[in-house]
Amino acid sequence: MRQRFSGYVLVLAAAVLWGSLGIAVRFTTAAGVGAFEASVWRAGLAFAGALVAASATHREHLAVRPRDLVLFAGYGFVSIALFFLAYFTAIERTTVATAAVLLYTAPAWVTGLSAVLFGEELSRAKLVSLGLAFGGCGLVVRAYDPSALRADLPGVLAGLASGLTYGLYSIFGKAALRRYPPLVVLVYALGFGTVFLVLLGTAAGVSPHRFLPSAVAAALVPLLYLGLVTTLLAQWLYVAGLRTVQASRASIVATVEPVVAGLLGYAVFRESLEPLQLVGAAAVVAGAVLAQARR
Repeated sequence: MRQRFSGYVLVLAAAVLWGSLGIAVRFTTAAGVGAFEASVWRAGLAFAGALVAASATHREHLAVRPRDLVLFAGYGFVSIALFFLAYFTAIERTTVATAAVLLYTAPAWVTGLSAVLFGEELSRAKLVSLGLAFGGCGLVVRAYDPSALRADLPGVLAGLASGLTYGLYSIFGKAALRRYPPLVVLVYALGFGTVFLVLLGTAAGVSPHRFLPSAVAAALVPLLYLGLVTTLLAQWLYVAGLRTVQASRASIVATVEPVVAGLLGYAVFRESLEPLQLVGAAAVVAGAVLAQARR
């Protein structure tokens, strides 16, 4: 019983750290660091930390099979590079709370994609969870106010994209974790993700000099927090919690993340949600809980 309780505490701590991510992003943005540069440093710092830790504890597993590099490359491109960029953009263009709620459409995306790609049955509970998730999103993004929706549309689309790419994180991760320890999986996913982020940024016209330490010096503290705390430490806490807590239950506990994000957004930046947006946020979280509880 005590071990299980400690597992829940670890998962809850991870969710709280993830919920604080948006605050750090806002500080990096205020320091003049863009989404590409911040994403590169977040992934790169987490990669460095994971590599050091894996070298000390799982050195024998760091040499992976060449054919598995394709899996890790896909993992890094979709669930690190695209996810980091989408979530950063959503936070920049909307609010911390809105971005966090849109991120939690991930279970709905996974449910829908699993039905289309793998032929999984869409039960009544799954359909209800889908309806709650996307109906709630409609309220969160103020679809009832067309002028507001048009103004926030790029951020809303980025938020939905973050939910999709985050949902695919579990699919890639499940395949990789069958063969390698979590730290080794993180090393390769974050390594590939960092490379892809640099390539995408360069292709988008970001000067290579923008990725140098001197260009992000003003945001060094929040970047260190993003890479080592909200990414590496939070992931380790979550995986450690999974040793004694079922994955479905852990996912439910982790839904406190948007609540933490909303509270911090209000406390630090005085961001708030309208009553209908709060109803929508509750619906999204309820949909996520239902999707996980029925697994």
